[in-house]
Amino acid sequence: MKTNRTDITPRERILNTAAELFYHQGFRATGINEVIAKSGVAKATFYNNFKSKDALCLAYLQDRNTSEYQAIVAMVHDHDEPLERFMAVIQSLQPWLEANRLRGCAFLHMAAEVPDPDHLLRNEGLKHYESLRRLIRDLSRELIASDPGAFGKLDADTLADDYLVILGGAIAMSEIYQDLWPAKQAVELVRRLIDKA
Repeated sequence: MKTNRTDITPRERILNTAAELFYHQGFRATGINEVIAKSGVAKATFYNNFKSKDALCLAYLQDRNTSEYQAIVAMVHDHDEPLERFMAVIQSLQPWLEANRLRGCAFLHMAAEVPDPDHLLRNEGLKHYESLRRLIRDLSRELIASDPGAFGKLDADTLADDYLVILGGAIAMSEIYQDLWPAKQAVELVRRLIDKA
C-alpha cells in the first residue's frame, strides 16, 4: 500500500499492507509471506511486531473498528436536530460503500471466514456491531425524547435493533448486488420505522 508519509514505521507499513490485503482478498487467502514481501520488511521485523497472523489481523480489525466508528460518530455530530442525528448513521452508508467500492464489511467477511463464534477475530466484529447498536439506541432515545407526541409510542431498544438489522442487511446486499440500491432502500426503511409511529 502506497503512502506519502516518509516517517511511517515498519509496524504501520505491515499493518497498512495487511489491511489492504485482508480487506480485498480475504484473511485466509493472505499469507504472512505475502504481507512481508509487499510491506518490504524483513521476516524478523514482522515477528518483532506481530507474533502471528491472527495477532496481525486482530490489530487490523481493531484499527478498522475504531476508524469506522469514529467516522460515523463524526457524521452524527455534524447535525443538531435529533431526527437528523438519528438518520445520519444510515445515511453514512452510501458514501462509505462508494469509498470502499462496494466491498462491504470487514467484520462480516471475517465471520464468513472464521466459523468459530468464540474466536477473537469474530469477537472484534461483535464489539463493532455492539458499539453501533449502543449508538443507535442512544440516538433512538434522544429522538423519542425530542418529540414524545410524534415518537412516544416507539420503544428505543426495539427501534435500535430493527435499525441495526436494516443497516447490516443493506451492507451485505449492496456487496452482493454490487449496487447502491440496498443502501438507498435502507434509508427509506429506517424512515418507515419512525413514520409508522
